Amino acid sequence: MKYFFIFFFLSLFVRSQKDSVSIDPKYLEDQLYIGVTYNIFDNTPPGLLQDSFAYGFAGGFIKDLPFNKSRNIGMGIGFGYTFNTFIQNLIVSETAAEYLNGELYEDTYTIKTNSIEFPIEFRWRTSTLEKYKFWRIYTGINFSYVLNSKAIGIQDSSQVPLTEILELERFQYAYTLSAGYGTWNFYLHYTLNPFFKSDSHVENTVPLKMNSFKLGLIFYLL
Repeated sequence: MKYFFIFFFLSLFVRSQKDSVSIDPKYLEDQLYIGVTYNIFDNTPPGLLQDSFAYGFAGGFIKDLPFNKSRNIGMGIGFGYTFNTFIQNLIVSETAAEYLNGELYEDTYTIKTNSIEFPIEFRWRTSTLEKYKFWRIYTGINFSYVLNSKAIGIQDSSQVPLTEILELERFQYAYTLSAGYGTWNFYLHYTLNPFFKSDSHVENTVPLKMNSFKLGLIFYLL
């Protein structure tokens, strides 16, 4: 989380300098981003438990590409890194989806993933040469690739490390929406393909079509 505060205070510093600096008429906006999210699963099978606070962190660079002279409509193409956690009682093994004992509420497992992401956004905003606080609505598709994953289980108050989640879908794509005014922006991220591979099942009978859903805040710099 220390990187979050570094980026946050850096953004405040950059904004505070804008009034005293000559701005290029071909200025670009919001090319660095950092976000924090609360993560859950959607389309879950009956009996799935989701417990505690599962969080995510993302940061990266987006190339701003304005379409008009006013530079308030355009697109962004970027590259970044994201770390995510999901806390629930389902682990998918290499051979089948194993449904853990849903009656034991304390037997939850934390899935952790490290990914690279490639956001593509359509951008609308009310910025001008002199105006550094403005409304924005950015929406688009975020493509990501999971570099690695692991799961840690809590049993009898002890951590039980599990092997890498081999049935997790490494290539993921999601709908994204960020909107807000000034520094604070609402952020939504919903994957359009299942979190686990399409042939995964619960207890070898129920198809597993869970999607990840992330809701939080995103901050833009420069």
